[in-house]
Amino acid sequence: ININTFLVSLLTFFTVLVSVIGSPLRFNSFHKSKSISTSISTSNSMRNQWNNRLQQVLLQQSRSSGSGSGNANTKSNLSNILNTHNAVQAFVQQNCRSYFTGTNSNYKYNYKYIKNNHQHHPSAAAATTTTFSPSSSRSSPSPSSLQVFSRFTTKPTFIDDNPSSPSSYSIPPYEPNDDIIAPSSIQPNTRIVSIGDVHGDILALYKFLTASQLIHPNSTLTNPIWDGGDSILVQCGDILDRGPNELFCLRYISSLARQAQTAGGKVLILHGNHEILNSNGLFHYTDQNGDEEIESTFGQEMDKSKSEGSKRWRIQYAGNQPSRWNAFEPGGWLSEPLLKHMNVAVVVGRTLFVHGGLTKDHLVKYGGLSEMNASVRKWYGTPLPEEYQNDDGYKFKTVDEVIQNANARAKFISKTQPECLGGGIGSASPVWMRDYSSPADAVPKQPQRAQKMIDDCLEEISSEVGEGVVRVVMGHTPQSKINSALQNKAWRIDVGASKGVMNGTPEVLEIIHCGGENGEDIINILTVEGERIPAVERQTIEIPFL
Repeated sequence: ININTFLVSLLTFFTVLVSVIGSPLRFNSFHKSKSISTSISTSNSMRNQWNNRLQQVLLQQSRSSGSGSGNANTKSNLSNILNTHNAVQAFVQQNCRSYFTGTNSNYKYNYKYIKNNHQHHPSAAAATTTTFSPSSSRSSPSPSSLQVFSRFTTKPTFIDDNPSSPSSYSIPPYEPNDDIIAPSSIQPNTRIVSIGDVHGDILALYKFLTASQLIHPNSTLTNPIWDGGDSILVQCGDILDRGPNELFCLRYISSLARQAQTAGGKVLILHGNHEILNSNGLFHYTDQNGDEEIESTFGQEMDKSKSEGSKRWRIQYAGNQPSRWNAFEPGGWLSEPLLKHMNVAVVVGRTLFVHGGLTKDHLVKYGGLSEMNASVRKWYGTPLPEEYQNDDGYKFKTVDEVIQNANARAKFISKTQPECLGGGIGSASPVWMRDYSSPADAVPKQPQRAQKMIDDCLEEISSEVGEGVVRVVMGHTPQSKINSALQNKAWRIDVGASKGVMNGTPEVLEIIHCGGENGEDIINILTVEGERIPAVERQTIEIPFL
């Protein structure tokens, strides 16, 4: 090869590289203006090129349709428009990548946006526990028997479902009082089991469920079998983000929810802050393999069902992971079968379950627990207005229009979102607060304030239920192991089990309703090794200075 030619080619390569890196399409004032405001710093010639190409093809289409040139020309013009719009989408997606994949500066930027645009009201006797030895306990799988699943690499296929179909993610529809199951309505010795954050790790979820002894020993990663009878399982949110198996986890637990209902049991799934982030199109914590899972599972099926089988519907999302956003937004792909039937908080027996925490102020402001959950179901079940349903893709004539529409979509979702779902890091909302759970494995930072908050909350929720509720179970803040604080009224069960968090050791919380000699609840921590650890061994106690 000629050395001069090589040097010229190398210089040209670096010139192009510098121009691409130095002038991406950026979203400058997304948070201050509550919108995706844009500043295109790519060259005007490139921008004009795309706009002119769009204008020419649209003009050609209008002339062709007016002259009646026949099916062949119409088909050709439609093909040109599709190709042009696909090119525009690729252009937008490539140049928006620095924003939508979330650089470090944008993490802080987006949380500032969420926090500034959702205003929240300032957040303002322990059960006896004994050792429980079931008369007919089953042994849990040994650690060695679980290691085989660490080699699981092929794409899972459930025996009885179609991963691309929304029905594979369906859970039993909400029925009145599903979010408040009063103590008197539960038979004594009923098992109530709760698991924490899953974050897209199917192995962690599988270990949670084997430790809980709610699935049959013959269950596999591709065939979950409910074996919990009338037991009640509560998953405290954050199935999404950080891991590669988000849809796999959702299908797995949804299948168990359907089976449990048939057997007389229940599986209740709560919203976590990461479900809400995804609904708002904020994908800062997604895993690349998780993104690929969603695209490969839903992408083609969405293409078939929208815009006459083409990909034009993707344009309206401006390159911000169309399949993912469409799956989790209000009125989206998974709203009807799944998201609208999940709750923010539930009461089961004497226990309140929530992702982050709950206060009396929340209950008063939102009209009680049931009204709070109802507002979220309504939000998820309401389709977006027509101006944000642009599946045909023909509405847009310029790149700016594409971005402005995505901006308006994000703004509308954020503006209509129930207040109980809003917030950000440090927020006081039920899916974000950490007043009862932080710091990990220790007494909360302000123990006296936190104690009063949880006491007031339990008193208020007991009034709504009509019976005594004595503890709160929450996830959200990773602990090294399940533990209690605030006089055993705050149980922290997120153990960071996902490899995307801290690869913690899975444990689950078990409550035997009215299982004690005097009708008290019995609380244990269950491990994958088959241990049943009494609650008294996991108390976090404040030791005041004397």
